[in-house]
Amino acid sequence: MAGALTAVARVRAVPGSEETVRDALIAMVAPTREEEGCLVYRLHEVRSEPGLFCFVALWRNEADLDAHLDEPHIADGLAAIADHTESVVVTRMTRIA
Repeated sequence: MAGALTAVARVRAVPGSEETVRDALIAMVAPTREEEGCLVYRLHEVRSEPGLFCFVALWRNEADLDAHLDEPHIADGLAAIADHTESVVVTRMTRIA
């Protein structure tokens, strides 16, 4: 998987909106896994911080991740949670070992 790009997206729900955010994020998983260049796409909730969700993804390359961020199911999902999140942060990483 040389050249692959790892991305971690952290989504923090507004207290009381955890279920709304969780459901919207889960709805993004299946269509994303079908996208060109998606190698791994997993959604997690931080055990010690309920309402903090993390996507851990492996993309074939940066262009595939950029295309993913432009997909309608991502735009729709982010719009659905806009009033229910405190933050959404995407970090792009390169595997070094």
